[in-house]
Amino acid sequence: MLRTLSLLLLVAALASFAVSLARISFSPAFIAELQQVPSLGKLPAACVSGGIASYSGLALALGGNPSVNSACLTQVRDAGQANLGVQPFALLGLLAVLAAGAVCAWAPRLWRLVSGALCLVAVGLLVMTTLNLGEVFARHFTRGSDAVASGPDLGLWVTCGPLLLVVLAQVGSVGLEWAREALAPLEQGDERLHR
Repeated sequence: MLRTLSLLLLVAALASFAVSLARISFSPAFIAELQQVPSLGKLPAACVSGGIASYSGLALALGGNPSVNSACLTQVRDAGQANLGVQPFALLGLLAVLAAGAVCAWAPRLWRLVSGALCLVAVGLLVMTTLNLGEVFARHFTRGSDAVASGPDLGLWVTCGPLLLVVLAQVGSVGLEWAREALAPLEQGDERLHR
């Protein structure tokens, strides 16, 4: 039962790699600087609230095009201009989720320990990808990294949620097994008293 639940959660995590994982936006310091220059006018509200571009987990792991906020960047005609290529941490995170699924499906002995560890590794790698993406974006466009910032988007929570649930379910089941083993002598003593 637990293996089936873990597999379903891992499949959900894999499917959520199609959702936006990280968002690139202008940094607050850069927005404040722009607003100090009277000739530029105000930065469009869409740039402040919607960011510049958002990247799905697949776009980061396999090198795909992002979703560009066209309301902010009217000059960008091709999202391929903002394709950052394969991001190693995102690719390793995807591979860790796939490996956790394979371990759950085909490794009957240490599947809990190994798949749980792989899920935690995947979460760490995906968070690192999200936090470092602003610098990668700035290098890609040869701009200063202080102008842009990256942050998590909905997909990070949707992907990491099932992975953490796998770990919690496995830890919980191990805890229940330990409790049963610890209580077994007491239950046997109760049965002897009732005889």
